Amino acid sequence: MFHKDTIRIGTRKSALALAQSKLVGDAIVNSFPHMKIEYVPMNTLGDKRLDVSLQEIGGKGLFTRELEEALINGDIDLAVHSAKDLPLEFDNRLKLMPVLKRAAVNDILVVNKDLNTDIRNLPIGFRIGTSSKRRYEQLRILNKNIEILPIRGNVITRIGKIFSGEVDGVILARAGIDRLIADNKYAGEYSDILEKISIFDIKEKDILPAPAQGILCAEYANDDMVEILEKIQDKECEYLFIAERRYLSVLQADCHTSAGIYISDNSKKYSIKAYFDGKYMEMDSIENTLENLLITVEKLADKLKRENV
Repeated sequence: MFHKDTIRIGTRKSALALAQSKLVGDAIVNSFPHMKIEYVPMNTLGDKRLDVSLQEIGGKGLFTRELEEALINGDIDLAVHSAKDLPLEFDNRLKLMPVLKRAAVNDILVVNKDLNTDIRNLPIGFRIGTSSKRRYEQLRILNKNIEILPIRGNVITRIGKIFSGEVDGVILARAGIDRLIADNKYAGEYSDILEKISIFDIKEKDILPAPAQGILCAEYANDDMVEILEKIQDKECEYLFIAERRYLSVLQADCHTSAGIYISDNSKKYSIKAYFDGKYMEMDSIENTLENLLITVEKLADKLKRENV
């Protein structure tokens, strides 16, 4: 049983990371009104080194290392992450649990206000910013005429590159921009830039999302946190988190590979479309149980992996 009356949540310092941490903190307080939440912002190496690609400096783990050290040292009780940004392997002294309901899973195209367009109709030479290999490859399939430029930074930094003239548009996760806009503090603080953009949804089946996109995950070292986190957990979200992470695991995917997956629930049966290194596969009418879902994603991942040998 968790005996303290204050939970210290570690978070990266970006506006989105803080907004996401607050969503988890608010949910905990709603279930445990006596609890107090203390937010502990930290700089990670991934946030500091924006001059090079993640592949060059060590991958997604660069956004979690400092937070994980704080958990192990007992300086914080929880760390909140976007689940899609978590590496498959992490310190075995730590544990992960998906929390809250899953947000939107699709990507979006962000451009200057009033630009009426979609991915397939973008003009020759239109410059889109993204450092995601998954997005890069699928954008190329949708439109070979565009130019894709590598960019890094938090959501606001990347959007700002549109107005500095570095790119004409950027690809982001819908969940992130929604969470940022929903937070009154940051919606007001960045209203000058948010009011100057147009957002176009990209269908999940056009650019398959990253595994676990739209899911928030709590990382912890002390098992006493389990009873608190279970109160703010959504069972459907947990199933999808486990299944999509299993997909990555079978692929043995890392920051150098390109993998996407979209699982939809139609009439109590799952449908899956998966992407890996230039190839797509689909399976329909999967019985709505975690066991069947795991069997199917393993089959899909294994087939895609063999296709790419």
